[in-house]
Amino acid sequence: MPYGQAKEIVDAAREFHRRAGEFYQQLADKAEGAKVKMLLDYLVRHEKHLDRALSDFTEEVQTKALDAWYQYTQEQCLLAPFDVSQYPAHMTVEQVMEIGLEMDKCLIASYQGMAETATTPECREIFENLLKMEQQQKHKLARIALEISEM
Repeated sequence: MPYGQAKEIVDAAREFHRRAGEFYQQLADKAEGAKVKMLLDYLVRHEKHLDRALSDFTEEVQTKALDAWYQYTQEQCLLAPFDVSQYPAHMTVEQVMEIGLEMDKCLIASYQGMAETATTPECREIFENLLKMEQQQKHKLARIALEISEM
């Protein structure tokens, strides 16, 4: 497993959100259902927001904690490929929600692993905050998908 500094892990998470946004945009371009397009458009905006939030977060948290070294425990999640071709044009809101929840699950597992293996309280706090943010986003996605599904 590769090693990296905490700030590199946060940068990898930002890259994950950028790629997820592009992935959702490609799915939206391909999707045929109005509700599915609406959910995918939300997810594109959502991923851009999370990318900006992580950027703001690293600017605000200018501590030595971000310089701490880690062994990547969830590399397959942060670097997972996004293959639009494996999804049909006739997706349901539920299928899109499953994709989003699976991505959230990967990030939650990554942040949880980083928090659990933190070498300092400051670094643990950074990843616990990111974990809480991602858990809140997971609940928000489920709520939005339910609202769109019931329209």
